[in-house]
Amino acid sequence: MRVTFIVLLVFGFIGLKAQTIANLKAELNNLLQDADLKNASISFVAIDLSTKQVVAELNPIQSVVPASVTKLITTATALELLGANFQFNTSIYYNGFIDTINHVLHGNIIIKGGGDPALGSNRYEKHYGNFISDWANAIKSLGIDSINGKVIGDASYFNEQMIPSTWIWGDVGNYYGAGPSGLSIYENTCTIDFVSGSNSGDSTYISCVKPFIPDLEIENLVKSKNTNKDESYFFGGPYQNNKMVKGGIPLNRKDFSVKSSLPDPAFLASYELTMELTKNGVGVAQQNSTARMEKNTENIKLATLITELKSPRLIDLIKLTNFYSINLYAEHFMNQIGVTKYGSGDTESSTQATQEFWKQKGIDVSGMYLNDGSGLSRFNSYSAKHLVDVLTYMKTSKNFEQFYSSLPVLGKSGTVRSFGVNSAAEGNIRAKSGYMTRVRSYAGYCTTKSNKELAFAIMVNNYNCSPTEMKKKMEKVMIKLAEINE
Repeated sequence: MRVTFIVLLVFGFIGLKAQTIANLKAELNNLLQDADLKNASISFVAIDLSTKQVVAELNPIQSVVPASVTKLITTATALELLGANFQFNTSIYYNGFIDTINHVLHGNIIIKGGGDPALGSNRYEKHYGNFISDWANAIKSLGIDSINGKVIGDASYFNEQMIPSTWIWGDVGNYYGAGPSGLSIYENTCTIDFVSGSNSGDSTYISCVKPFIPDLEIENLVKSKNTNKDESYFFGGPYQNNKMVKGGIPLNRKDFSVKSSLPDPAFLASYELTMELTKNGVGVAQQNSTARMEKNTENIKLATLITELKSPRLIDLIKLTNFYSINLYAEHFMNQIGVTKYGSGDTESSTQATQEFWKQKGIDVSGMYLNDGSGLSRFNSYSAKHLVDVLTYMKTSKNFEQFYSSLPVLGKSGTVRSFGVNSAAEGNIRAKSGYMTRVRSYAGYCTTKSNKELAFAIMVNNYNCSPTEMKKKMEKVMIKLAEINE
């Protein structure tokens, strides 16, 4: 098989200068012959965007686990289907009626989620402001002094399951494993502050949880450790108020902060609005709730709109997603694709809609298996060619410039800012990275020394070296791409 791959490479370099061919060919052959990759699966392809000709390829149609480069497919699909200016919407309603004489709402306040992934995010403090307070003031301005019902968070816009079924248990309790909710808040994460001891092995204790989450219980098994980074990890799924945290944190810390996923974002939203109303002199008779928890469907019937809050534009959210690889945002985009195409925000409908979209654009989707929008699922599998076909299509799209600008620049920004520094690749490649255990991937666009524009993808699974060493091997290939000079 290795002989076949080398032959394929030879035919890919026709029309380029011999020395450039030899350098790029040597790097790709190095991957083939590398003892660290003897058990690995590799998929690579680079396409000249002006001629649509293959520059080089290595197992281009072999499906492998891609990790976070999946966000390229998700964000491209969302941009094409929804448009750059699309905004998610969160609405506040009341049902029942207002007794204007006694200033009583005989009914409930409902926070109707519309799939906004960034509501309350500190990345967008100026956009949202003090939105909980704004909502409370809007309710009070109706002349309401008391509510004989409750505040209900309604997350039914998406699937109430939240977590894609193929995510692993070791991820879902952590901040990067926060699942999408029709009513998300604070990026569905909370911050836990730890105090550690002075000796390795000392117990730690939790000093603060922000925001406050009612009924949350954390079994803390974290130890003080001679390390300089967070080595703790949380266990706990959606709607579970009991979490466990294990691992280690650095010694002698009084406020070492770690992020975990929220058990129920919609419940937290309804709780915070209830507390804010109470603080502002509006009595709420019943405990806050969620649409999922309500057995009385009359309680969640929408009646009168009080106020609404729109998210930042989709393209702004996409740029953050691709720059910083935000899983939650990508999952919201994927679920919104399902809502738009099929009226259903579950993962299965959404991934099916995504594959069908690209099939209709003429891409051969055989061997493309999508199981989420972020790449966190190890059930995802597709080839370098699938990615490059999507990237090639986007070059012809009216949305190309905005999509292109959403990708980090090698050696400059985002998750690839330390990549290709002081080389031909620095500043000349925009790419999304992907990483999980035994998986590394990069895909995007390259401007060569001869000013050719290439679309490329390289994905490696099951290497036997460290992630840092694998990164260096892949970096060399991308540098040779950038060095191409006719």
